[in-house]
Amino acid sequence: MSTAFLVLGILGLTVVLAGLLLGELLDGAVDAAVPGDLAPGATPAAGAALSAFGFGGALALRGEDLPVGVACALGILGAAVVGTASYRLSRSLVGDGVPPPGREALYGVFGLLVTPVPAGGYGEASFVVHGTRRKLSARADHPLPVGTPVYVLDVLSATSVLVAPADPTSLL
Repeated sequence: MSTAFLVLGILGLTVVLAGLLLGELLDGAVDAAVPGDLAPGATPAAGAALSAFGFGGALALRGEDLPVGVACALGILGAAVVGTASYRLSRSLVGDGVPPPGREALYGVFGLLVTPVPAGGYGEASFVVHGTRRKLSARADHPLPVGTPVYVLDVLSATSVLVAPADPTSLL
């Protein structure tokens, strides 16, 4: 019976290694096979839990000479602890997928034009909003050259803003 536990432990290590090497590809395959959003980190955590179950059960059987039921219970306990710790660690490294700041966070933000704004047209401006760099289409009341410091007057859509020069004397 300890051989079955060892095979499960090795299979778990294989899943962890595949999760590290194939990353998003494997997560996408798992998401397609299992309904619901498992989020990043689920594949390595499942592999770590399977390894803990297999190797923990084998250790309990061979090292302490415990009955199979007790070895399974200890393996399940180890899987729960290691799987949870692995999932939380990987989520802390990857992040929780927090969405970018909403439109209201753009009002009054200062940025820099990276392409010129022609009369009646759009250019592009780069902004840092809550620590995230965003490049948006920018429209202005007057033509503005590249490199002009600007701030957001209005949010026109999810990808475009109305800007004004940060230094109004630059229009003179």
